[in-house]
Amino acid sequence: MGAAPQALLLSTIATDRNDWHIGRFSLLADMIRRAGQELDPSFSLNISDYPTSNAERQTLQADLASGRYSQVWLIAPDMDNGPDAGFFRALETAVKAGTDLVIARDHTDLGCCLLELKDCLGDVGQTQTFQRTWTNLPKDREYADPDSAAIVTPCVVTGQNGGVQICRQRAEHPLLNFASMIPGHLVIPAHPHEGVIRKVVASQTVLLSSFSITSGREQTTAIVDEADGRGMVLHHSTFHHFADYNLDVAAGAPDFVLDPPSNQIADSPTLLNDIKAYVRSVVHYAQNN
Repeated sequence: MGAAPQALLLSTIATDRNDWHIGRFSLLADMIRRAGQELDPSFSLNISDYPTSNAERQTLQADLASGRYSQVWLIAPDMDNGPDAGFFRALETAVKAGTDLVIARDHTDLGCCLLELKDCLGDVGQTQTFQRTWTNLPKDREYADPDSAAIVTPCVVTGQNGGVQICRQRAEHPLLNFASMIPGHLVIPAHPHEGVIRKVVASQTVLLSSFSITSGREQTTAIVDEADGRGMVLHHSTFHHFADYNLDVAAGAPDFVLDPPSNQIADSPTLLNDIKAYVRSVVHYAQNN
């Protein structure tokens, strides 16, 4: 009998109650755990912010490099306060050995620790875009949020926190093989300043796209990268597709969040059906992959 399947839900910051620490993704954690246990009752999920002690960091890195986790959900809200170099080498080793990786960051330079990835994850820093490394970055209204002027490009306004956006399914893929609310589309949580992701290599497939409500132009929402000889890498344009606050504004947000929220999901909770089905599909695909 093989070892019980294990997954990791990890943030790239130390625990900070006034930031997007991993405790603000409890609903996502519940979805991952339930989905994994549907396939195997022994499935377990480890949930953590990035450790502060050297001993805990060494344990995390050893667990990653050993292949303990079949899938890693990485929430990246850091800004020059992300993990140490050993973490990235361990994550590269894990993915090279077959661990599937889900990456979600956000606007501008949040999650810039991902620029430290190389080897089999060298394309991550180009797929996830950053102000500091994007040559000829557009400066038009595509990347502007009128309610939070301090947040700057690259970002895209897809709606309000607590509201939804309608994404177009851009590919036929097992990750999208479930009945959605609108055929050919997914209804998922919106955000006033999503990050920008781009397809940069042939092994990547654009899964979902949405639209900027400031310019009307199409933007990429999810990309799956299935290069040979390693685990899947699934990119999302923002971790707000999964954050408690975006699924339930009553959960609250850090005090630096200034954008006025919407009651759209609160008034119609069935609008969460697609994101729940999608997370379930990702977990099942990674566990069976």
